[in-house]
Amino acid sequence: MLITMEDELIYFYFQAKASASLPIGTYPDVNGYLLYDQKGHWLGYRMFRTVQGKNQVPVSIPKIRKIDYPIFNASIEDGKDYIEIKFDKDTPVYKMRQQECMLDFNEHGLFGIEVIRKPENPAGNSNLVGKFLEPDI
Repeated sequence: MLITMEDELIYFYFQAKASASLPIGTYPDVNGYLLYDQKGHWLGYRMFRTVQGKNQVPVSIPKIRKIDYPIFNASIEDGKDYIEIKFDKDTPVYKMRQQECMLDFNEHGLFGIEVIRKPENPAGNSNLVGKFLEPDI
Protein backbone atom coordinates (compact mmCIF):
# COMPACT_ATOMS: atom_id res chain seq x y z
CA MET A 1 0.00 0.00 0.00
CA LEU A 2 1.20 3.50 -0.79
CA ILE A 3 -0.12 6.64 0.93
CA THR A 4 0.14 10.22 -0.23
CA MET A 5 -0.62 13.06 2.19
CA GLU A 6 -0.90 16.75 1.47
CA ASP A 7 -2.43 18.75 4.32
CA GLU A 8 -5.93 17.24 4.80
CA LEU A 9 -5.88 15.21 1.57
CA ILE A 10 -4.92 11.55 2.09
CA TYR A 11 -4.91 8.89 -0.62
CA PHE A 12 -4.40 5.15 -0.09
CA TYR A 13 -3.18 3.36 -3.24
CA PHE A 14 -3.58 -0.39 -3.51
CA GLN A 15 -2.75 -0.59 -7.21
CA ALA A 16 0.22 1.14 -8.85
CA LYS A 17 -0.27 4.86 -9.46
CA ALA A 18 1.05 4.51 -13.02
CA SER A 19 -1.06 1.44 -13.72
CA ALA A 20 -2.57 0.99 -17.16
CA SER A 21 -5.79 0.13 -15.32
CA LEU A 22 -6.70 3.52 -13.92
CA PRO A 23 -9.96 3.98 -12.00
CA ILE A 24 -13.13 3.70 -14.05
CA GLY A 25 -15.53 4.83 -11.32
CA THR A 26 -15.90 6.34 -7.87
CA TYR A 27 -18.20 5.80 -4.93
CA PRO A 28 -18.56 9.19 -3.17
CA ASP A 29 -19.51 9.83 0.46
CA VAL A 30 -18.71 6.39 1.86
CA ASN A 31 -19.10 6.28 5.65
CA GLY A 32 -15.97 5.43 7.59
CA TYR A 33 -13.69 6.16 10.53
CA LEU A 34 -10.12 7.28 11.10
CA LEU A 35 -8.55 4.90 13.63
CA TYR A 36 -6.24 6.00 16.46
CA ASP A 37 -4.17 4.16 19.05
CA GLN A 38 -4.17 4.84 22.80
CA LYS A 39 -1.61 7.67 22.42
CA GLY A 40 -3.68 9.46 19.75
CA HIS A 41 -1.48 8.36 16.84
CA TRP A 42 -3.19 7.71 13.54
CA LEU A 43 -3.44 3.94 13.12
CA GLY A 44 -5.55 3.44 10.00
CA TYR A 45 -8.98 3.66 8.42
CA ARG A 46 -12.23 1.66 8.49
CA MET A 47 -15.07 2.04 5.98
CA PHE A 48 -18.36 0.31 5.43
CA ARG A 49 -18.72 -2.16 2.54
CA THR A 50 -22.18 -0.91 1.52
CA VAL A 51 -23.04 2.51 0.10
CA GLN A 52 -26.33 4.04 -1.02
CA GLY A 53 -26.73 3.86 -4.79
CA LYS A 54 -29.34 5.36 -7.05
CA ASN A 55 -32.85 5.38 -5.57
CA GLN A 56 -31.27 4.71 -2.13
CA VAL A 57 -30.62 1.06 -3.04
CA PRO A 58 -27.63 -0.40 -1.11
CA VAL A 59 -24.62 -1.21 -3.31
CA SER A 60 -21.73 -3.38 -2.14
CA ILE A 61 -18.33 -1.92 -2.96
CA PRO A 62 -15.70 -4.01 -4.79
CA LYS A 63 -13.17 -6.13 -2.90
CA ILE A 64 -9.46 -5.33 -2.73
CA ARG A 65 -8.25 -7.94 -5.20
CA LYS A 66 -4.87 -6.51 -6.15
CA ILE A 67 -2.17 -4.87 -4.01
CA ASP A 68 0.91 -3.67 -5.89
CA TYR A 69 2.77 -2.27 -2.86
CA PRO A 70 4.25 -3.93 0.24
CA ILE A 71 2.08 -3.98 3.36
CA PHE A 72 4.94 -4.61 5.85
CA ASN A 73 3.39 -5.25 9.30
CA ALA A 74 0.03 -3.72 8.31
CA SER A 75 -3.26 -5.54 8.06
CA ILE A 76 -6.06 -5.18 5.55
CA GLU A 77 -9.30 -6.83 6.59
CA ASP A 78 -11.69 -6.93 3.64
CA GLY A 79 -14.71 -8.36 5.41
CA LYS A 80 -18.42 -8.67 4.80
CA ASP A 81 -19.45 -5.46 6.62
CA TYR A 82 -16.36 -3.26 6.43
CA ILE A 83 -12.81 -2.84 5.19
CA GLU A 84 -10.25 -2.03 7.86
CA ILE A 85 -6.69 -0.91 7.18
CA LYS A 86 -4.25 -0.77 10.09
CA PHE A 87 -0.65 0.40 9.64
CA ASP A 88 0.41 -2.00 12.40
CA LYS A 89 -1.62 -5.18 12.86
CA ASP A 90 -0.46 -5.60 16.47
CA THR A 91 -1.58 -2.17 17.73
CA PRO A 92 -5.15 -2.14 19.08
CA VAL A 93 -7.65 0.51 17.99
CA TYR A 94 -8.43 2.79 20.92
CA LYS A 95 -10.56 5.48 19.29
CA MET A 96 -12.50 5.96 16.04
CA ARG A 97 -13.44 9.34 14.55
CA GLN A 98 -16.11 9.58 11.87
CA GLN A 99 -14.64 10.47 8.47
CA GLU A 100 -16.17 9.99 5.01
CA CYS A 101 -14.15 8.93 1.98
CA MET A 102 -14.38 8.31 -1.76
CA LEU A 103 -13.51 4.93 -3.25
CA ASP A 104 -11.96 4.56 -6.70
CA PHE A 105 -12.32 1.23 -8.49
CA ASN A 106 -11.44 -0.47 -11.77
CA GLU A 107 -11.79 -3.93 -13.28
CA HIS A 108 -9.30 -5.29 -10.68
CA GLY A 109 -11.39 -4.16 -7.70
CA LEU A 110 -10.67 -1.32 -5.30
CA PHE A 111 -7.94 0.98 -6.72
CA GLY A 112 -7.67 3.44 -3.84
CA ILE A 113 -9.32 5.48 -1.10
CA GLU A 114 -9.42 9.27 -0.94
CA VAL A 115 -9.94 10.92 2.43
CA ILE A 116 -10.22 14.66 2.99
CA ARG A 117 -9.65 14.81 6.72
CA LYS A 118 -12.11 16.99 8.62
CA PRO A 119 -10.38 19.79 10.59
CA GLU A 120 -11.82 18.43 13.86
CA ASN A 121 -10.11 15.06 13.27
CA PRO A 122 -6.50 15.11 14.46
CA ALA A 123 -3.78 14.32 11.92
CA GLY A 124 -2.27 11.96 14.47
CA ASN A 125 0.87 11.52 12.37
CA SER A 126 3.04 8.72 13.63
CA ASN A 127 5.89 6.43 12.69
CA LEU A 128 3.27 3.77 11.95
CA VAL A 129 2.18 5.48 8.71
CA GLY A 130 5.71 6.64 7.76
CA LYS A 131 6.79 3.48 5.95
CA PHE A 132 3.78 3.73 3.62
CA LEU A 133 4.23 7.38 2.64
CA GLU A 134 5.31 8.16 -0.89
CA PRO A 135 8.91 9.42 -0.77
CA ASP A 136 9.55 13.04 -1.75
CA ILE A 137 11.14 13.24 -5.17
